[in-house]
Amino acid sequence: MRRSCLLLPLLFVGAGALGQSAEPRIRAQFRALSFDGAILGIGYLDGKDLRPLDLSADCFTTEQSYVGPNPLRLVRRDDAGGLALTAPPPTNPAQAKIQALAQELEGVQRRMATLTAGAREQGGRGKAGSAKEIGLLKARGEELNREMSALAQASTLPETPPTGGAESKGRAKAGGNVAGAPPTKPERPPHQPFASFAFPGDGRYLLLVQQTAAGTTVNAIDDREGAFPFGTMQFVNLTAGPVEIRFGAKNLALAPKGKGTLRPGGGNNTYAEGEIHTRGDDGQFRLGYSMRIFQQDDVRTLYFLLPTEDGGHGVRLKGVEERRSNEPTPPPVAGPGDKPAAPSR
Repeated sequence: MRRSCLLLPLLFVGAGALGQSAEPRIRAQFRALSFDGAILGIGYLDGKDLRPLDLSADCFTTEQSYVGPNPLRLVRRDDAGGLALTAPPPTNPAQAKIQALAQELEGVQRRMATLTAGAREQGGRGKAGSAKEIGLLKARGEELNREMSALAQASTLPETPPTGGAESKGRAKAGGNVAGAPPTKPERPPHQPFASFAFPGDGRYLLLVQQTAAGTTVNAIDDREGAFPFGTMQFVNLTAGPVEIRFGAKNLALAPKGKGTLRPGGGNNTYAEGEIHTRGDDGQFRLGYSMRIFQQDDVRTLYFLLPTEDGGHGVRLKGVEERRSNEPTPPPVAGPGDKPAAPSR
């Protein structure tokens, strides 16, 4: 998956936690994800430019390169108006198309979640058919995200003002531009603030956006080289107590709000059985969740451990999977009369 929020003060950097009045400049690469559901109609300010940044709940955005003031400012775009499910009916064709694509994307995400849950429960049975459909759904989801981003980018372009006619003459009488004078730049409309995030320093990050009754929070996971490699799972404990993740002889203990990375003991393209244990009031650990995963060296998965609604020993998992992007190698340029080089094996 070429893709991809919560208040985690010990391990994540909360929005505004390191804000400074001097607004120092930062150099950061980031990708973002909505923790709860798709968030459309937002963007971030890059100098005087507005960069659209529609968020999915099941995959990270493409990587953004940001060099500018710290904190990063997220705003609602004037062309979109907020969440897809609560926004008023669109008034222009581009926005209507974006809304239709968002609804299709939601259906794709629901189907992927159903297939993924079924694959975990059934183990290897029906593996080929489910894996093929999941691959097709992932590809369609990425395509939908690209289409929405392109439409959102195009809809933010300023319209060309009409020229000539009675209307332009009226503007000239009212003190507008006169012939031969340089055109005045239209005043940029203000954007409604959405959230802000203070980067702890230069680097690469995964940003998690969550909307709550108290407001929107943005938290970050360090994504520098080697911190969360492909072929591993990263767990974030969002339960109220300590947990232990056990895969055979490997044991990962996490305190509340803790996070850690684990690689199962099996090899590539093998299944691994794991358990998540929670500690009860008596101090004893009890089974809270059983999982069966298909280990792949070109995939990494971020798991959030959440409490169950009944408040028992069980836990819920929210997983976000990402597949390594294999960039194609350009073919060698052959001279006149040369034979093409044989592909390396």
